[in-house]
Amino acid sequence: MRFTLLLVILIIFVASSATAEVSIKAFTGLKTDIAIGDVNGTTLRINVALPKNHGKKPRPVMVYIHGGGLTKGDKSRFNNSIAKMAKRGIVAASVMYRLAPKHRFPAAIEDVKAAIRFLKAHANEFNLDPERIIVNGASAGAYLATMVGVTGNASGFSDHGIYPGVDSSVRAVIAQSPAIADYTRVKYQNFAIVKRFIRTNNQDRQQALAALSPITYLDKNDPPFFLAHGSADERVPVEMSREFVVALQAIGHEFEYIEVAGGKHSLNASRPKKASEVFSASMSFFKKHAFSE
Repeated sequence: MRFTLLLVILIIFVASSATAEVSIKAFTGLKTDIAIGDVNGTTLRINVALPKNHGKKPRPVMVYIHGGGLTKGDKSRFNNSIAKMAKRGIVAASVMYRLAPKHRFPAAIEDVKAAIRFLKAHANEFNLDPERIIVNGASAGAYLATMVGVTGNASGFSDHGIYPGVDSSVRAVIAQSPAIADYTRVKYQNFAIVKRFIRTNNQDRQQALAALSPITYLDKNDPPFFLAHGSADERVPVEMSREFVVALQAIGHEFEYIEVAGGKHSLNASRPKKASEVFSASMSFFKKHAFSE
């Protein structure tokens, strides 16, 4: 009897999984809240927009990561953006991640990496090119985008059993006003990300600070970066981007950097004309790496 019950449960589970697969295959345009997998009781979800026409060749992908200081924000913020990208023939997605301080480092990074693996695992259904995924974020989203970029070949991050056989590397990174400091430096150790990601009683604090820092993982195998920052950013010091650029230059890495004179944390609010130029430059960067061989 017990065996029969277990068999019935297994059949139901397989059937429900198959149904989820069919629903993934059957849409065009915007589909929201697609389940990726469960992590410690939280269901990770993703919004995806697909071009109306399937196309003959796999399409490049733009993945948006919302900001909000790691403590707030929602993937739905980019629904209009990903729908517009899909109309231009691009597969686009907006991802969720668990928020701090309830969920400490490296939860948010692992969640975004899970979303990348999900997209790659469903490359055939979505007609996307798994080698042409570009991640894009501003502020906290830019930090996460950068971390995903530099940790594509790094160990130490759990896959939580979500598509464990798929890698989470990306083709390129677009990051605006990114909090990408070397947090082992004293001047950054009281920064907001540190307080929200690391517990104050952490006994291995220096090691934890290094783990937070993108520069810890940076190497020549990482993807190209597009960085933009306002020189008068009141929330995230522009020195963070300047110092990361120096690190990129030191290893001869490919990058583009635009520093907006007088620009604050929100370039749109403080320097709208320059913000438009930054956006155009970021799209040119996207096209360069999304469509180049």
